[in-house]
Amino acid sequence: MNPETSAPTPGSPLQWLEFAESDLRLAEVAAADPLVRREQGCFHAQQAAEKAIKAVFVLRNVAFPHTHNIEHLLALAERNGIPLRAGVREAGVLTPYAVEARYPGPWAPVSDSELQEALRIAREVVDWAKATIRQALGGEK
Repeated sequence: MNPETSAPTPGSPLQWLEFAESDLRLAEVAAADPLVRREQGCFHAQQAAEKAIKAVFVLRNVAFPHTHNIEHLLALAERNGIPLRAGVREAGVLTPYAVEARYPGPWAPVSDSELQEALRIAREVVDWAKATIRQALGGEK
């Protein structure tokens, strides 16, 4: 499958949001456990933000590519008239955690402060998606 192609997306906005919230919870659990690598916490923070953005796309019937590139997803949101909060616009910094941080490599280890920043941004994106979906569905969720 080409990750940059769009295809019909299964699931509802609420299901996508549930997955985003689960990834955010995993990131928070990882941050609280010194035995879990900071990189893995950042990976789940990235996943939470990505899935939250995609939940809004599903809500708005916006086809999106199978990509982990949050900058690309944010640009797609703007092209489709989806209003983004300032904090959501920051989410592009999470993109490297989608792949690079998952495996050993030549990059520097992730610090506790970087993990906390990733969590802050992921929470902002999930909160934005939740509010957007709640407003559209008339208070559900």
